[in-house]
Order: sequence, then structure tokens, then C-alpha cells
Amino acid sequence: MNITAAVILTAGFGSRMLPVTAAVQKELLPILNRPVIDYVVADCVAAGITRIIFVIRPGSHGLQDYYNGNVDLESHLDRHHKPAELELLTKAHHQATFEFVEQPASLGYGTAVPMIAVAPHLPHDEAFVVCGGDDFLWHGDGTSEIVALMQTFRAAKAEGALMALERPTDELHRYGVLSVQRRGRHEYLRTIVEKPAPHQAPSNLINISKYILTPKIMEYVMKVKPDPKSGELLIVDAIQSAAVDYPVAVHHAAGAFLDAGNVTSWLKANLTVATDLGIYKNESLL
Repeated sequence: MNITAAVILTAGFGSRMLPVTAAVQKELLPILNRPVIDYVVADCVAAGITRIIFVIRPGSHGLQDYYNGNVDLESHLDRHHKPAELELLTKAHHQATFEFVEQPASLGYGTAVPMIAVAPHLPHDEAFVVCGGDDFLWHGDGTSEIVALMQTFRAAKAEGALMALERPTDELHRYGVLSVQRRGRHEYLRTIVEKPAPHQAPSNLINISKYILTPKIMEYVMKVKPDPKSGELLIVDAIQSAAVDYPVAVHHAAGAFLDAGNVTSWLKANLTVATDLGIYKNESLL
């Protein structure tokens, strides 16, 4: 099945990074001299994605400014003969086709809500990638983890796929932990146990909210019911329901999982990338 589109979820308020996110969207916070979301986009583009759909907050414009271009800035760089800087900007603009879909507050709250908002814009006959906009898998050699996710999805002949990371047993109570079933060379989702009690986790694999979904899986997203405890519409509930009827493959991610969603992890992401690129040498701080 073709995969040419990616949905990147960017409608959050970035409350864990306040006060800076009162002025700067969290997905635009820098990892070195690039916004964190540009690493997510680059991973998708390396996998052959040509259409990026951002789900945004109503009234936000930072992503549009970055990906659609800044005519005044580009004219300034051109007039002052700065071709290298101009190329950095234009390269970002032309990586893919960029679209922006607002997520209205009237749709409710929860991780499935942005998918409901973007549903009319999704391909009707293709699978598509879903990622958050403030975290990514980093490979110092430039390897794309989205490429690997696609390979797992196709090899497993699945109707959906999700990316998983191994974590130590004493950390599992903080995550959604996967219960999986192995069939042949591949693992498939059974359920996701949210924040299991110590030593009651079904595996050491956590969900990191990076998916490949198909139109069939989206049917479950569109019908998902509010969580009885929180009242939220959760994408994991829809994927678990779909996994009862269709194979949903589990992809074991490699690389370093870098997250710009809080101050400590954002700083570590910068140090990790800087160290791998030879810009920063004090690895003892990582």
C-alpha cells in the first residue's frame, strides 16, 4: 500500500515548557539551529513522504511562517549576498507539500481529536504516517526510523503499525505498555496497558505514539468513545479496537528517542545531537 502523506500533531499548548511557549510554539523550539519539528519532517521526507499535514491550534501561525517562507527575510538575504543562509530557508520550504488543518475546540479533548479534525483531508486509498511534532528518533548516521516503520508495516502485511521502545522495568509505570503476540517473524498488538502497576506490565515495550494507519483503522478512530475515567477521546482506544479485527504490527524502534516536550529532555536532545555531530564533546553530561 502506498504511503505518501504524514499527519504531524502540533495543536498542543506546550504547557510543560512555559513561559517560553507563550511566545514560541513548542514544535519550533531549537535543536541546535533547527526547530525540533524539522527533524520530524526530515525523517518523513527521507521515507518518501511528499505531503505533510500539520494539525494546528486555531490562530497559530508559527509553522506556516517557517514552512511557507518569509518573503522579507529571503529578500534581505538575497540583497546582502548570503546564499548559504538563503539556501537553508528555501530547502526547508521545498522538502514537501505542506498543509495546515485547524483543530477546533468544539471537537473535544484527547489524542484522537486531531485525527478526527484531519480526517476529511486524508487519502482514501492509502496508508499514512502519524507523528507528534515535538519528539523524534535520532540516528547519528542519518538513518530514518520512519523508513524502518514502513518496512515493518509492509513485511507484516498489516492494516496498521505502531512504533515501540524498550524501557527498564522500573520505568514502565509511567507509560502505555504493549501486550503483543508473535506470529512468525513479526509481533502484533493485543492491547495497550496504561501505566501498569509495578511488575505487572505485559512487556518492556512502550508506545511512543508514532503510527501507520489506514482508512480501515480510521473508521475506528471516528467512532471512538470517551474514556470512562478522563472523558478524553484516545487514539490508543481506537487502535486497540481495530487490532481485534485487523493485524496491527509492532515495530521495535532503534536510535535515541529525543523529546523537546519538557526542559530536561529538550536540553538532552540538544546535547545528544551536538555530540553526534561533533559540535559538543562533554558526553559525561548526557
